[in-house]
Amino acid sequence: MHLLAAQPGGFVDDAEGIVRIEQDPADIVILSAADTTLTLLAGCCPQADFPSVRLANLLHLRQPAAVDLYLDDVLQHACLIVIDMLGGEGYWPYGCERIMALCQARGIALVMFSGDATEDPNLLAKSSVDAEIARTLWRYLREGGRDNARHFFAYLGATFFDHPDTVPPPRALPQVAVFHPDKDIASVDDWQAQW
Repeated sequence: MHLLAAQPGGFVDDAEGIVRIEQDPADIVILSAADTTLTLLAGCCPQADFPSVRLANLLHLRQPAAVDLYLDDVLQHACLIVIDMLGGEGYWPYGCERIMALCQARGIALVMFSGDATEDPNLLAKSSVDAEIARTLWRYLREGGRDNARHFFAYLGATFFDHPDTVPPPRALPQVAVFHPDKDIASVDDWQAQW
């Protein structure tokens, strides 16, 4: 027989414990493990005449109990769930399983794709939407930049919420570029014009 040290509240194999993300429900919920992606989307999210949006880092949902709480509090009320996942389904199996079951049971649109530059056909196939829709959303985030993030939201609105937007396709940004706070693609001339 093995004896285990116990604490009130049950077994948690993580020193952080169970996290409860305090959010109100929304029409669109976007989960990502990348804070850079979440920050970009937060800065580009439309405010007026657009469905409500919640962003959350799925790393806060490592414990099954945290996933279950978030499903009950937020996800079950969504019309659309987007999961931008680093490492594939194997890195978050319980979350994927529970969210896929929820979406199937409630008719919630589910979009899952890779959080890196390599497409994950398994995640695309497990999305409840057409693979080309999931692939387009994936490309908006992988190409990066504010314009692609704005178009990501416009594409969500046009595809899932009947917004009459004409949305340009994802646009590749250079792998290396000159930074300028007012331009997605800048040149030395842009800086010289200010100095």
